[in-house]
Amino acid sequence: MKKYDKRRAFGSILALFLCFLLCAPGMTAAAEDANSFSATYLGVYDYGGKGVDIFHADSLRYRFLINGSETVLPVANGPDYPIQNLLIEGDTYVITVASGTVVSVQPQKPRQVVAPAYLAAGGTPGMRTLKNFLSTALMPVGGTLYVYGGGWNWQDTGAGLSARTIGVPYEWQTFYLSHYRNYTYKDGTAASYYPYGGFNEYGYAGLDCSGYLGWTLYNTFETAGGREGYVTKSTSFAKSLAGRGWGTFTQNVSLTGAVCGASMRPGDIMSMNGHVWLSLGTCSDGSVLIAHSIPSKNIYGQQGGGVQLSAVGRSTDCEAYRLADAYMSAHCPVWHSYYPTQLVSPGAYFAFSGNEAGAFLWDVSGAGGGLTDPDGIRNMTPKEVLAMLAVKKN
Repeated sequence: MKKYDKRRAFGSILALFLCFLLCAPGMTAAAEDANSFSATYLGVYDYGGKGVDIFHADSLRYRFLINGSETVLPVANGPDYPIQNLLIEGDTYVITVASGTVVSVQPQKPRQVVAPAYLAAGGTPGMRTLKNFLSTALMPVGGTLYVYGGGWNWQDTGAGLSARTIGVPYEWQTFYLSHYRNYTYKDGTAASYYPYGGFNEYGYAGLDCSGYLGWTLYNTFETAGGREGYVTKSTSFAKSLAGRGWGTFTQNVSLTGAVCGASMRPGDIMSMNGHVWLSLGTCSDGSVLIAHSIPSKNIYGQQGGGVQLSAVGRSTDCEAYRLADAYMSAHCPVWHSYYPTQLVSPGAYFAFSGNEAGAFLWDVSGAGGGLTDPDGIRNMTPKEVLAMLAVKKN
């Protein structure tokens, strides 16, 4: 999605436009103070500039394209920034302006979602089974780029609109299709789509690690969009799930992947300090197949990455690496041609410090409204899990 010049002249356009809106003959006093019209959102004015931060939220200005001209307007703030959390760059809204300030926005089209490119069927919203949880987790794989803060709300305190959407949001796909060839999540400028100033201007465009698992849980446990989300800090993500009564949190984790004397099973979630990932099971050689969102390097050495299958192992000869590479190559060939399959170290991916990080193990009895496992997924190997979940379309 193309980004517009953030420093275009706006003063005369704003003055003329508001004069037209507020001073047209025949308007009543009420109509003069509130006017609604169509506008395409272009982003926060001077995003990444000095003083453009969450601490100056009341003075931020926002760019709108109206009748072919750019207009810069303030937006009314409220608890949890209700307007900012609806705005997606490039989308068109009916905005209401009162006293020169945008006081409400309404999308001109409903939330759009896309079907996974390779799955015969994605997950089923609200079906609380382990199989459905993992099937849902595969839906954004190989088609969603890494955005730091992706899936979080504008103010970076919890789940954003995209992570509380049923289905794969269309903006993930459009952002991926526009950027996967040459993308970096952070290069020190606002052009990298990195959150600046304590708010996430582009949190809707992709997913970070906790955004990914938050979206997956939402689409497993919920049936409608807009409800309370599941996104939380990566380091404490596993512990937060145990707090819901859905399973067990443990810090008894070894570098070989053993948890409480048993291997990481399909569905288990591991929180490191600053990262969280989903296990698809432990192979016979001790390597672990995982799904996660990371800013892995592309073939040009740029850190972009996103939602993908990777292997926790000691060499590319391990079974988990072969499974991840075969899956990404067969089902996500375009992605795979730009983003090599990742092999990550057990010493890093099972290491943590403090009291918050550790592993979450599902109680598949359905306790606390959690997951059940009528398909016996917990006892499957990663190869068996993929064979059950990943059915390529003809």
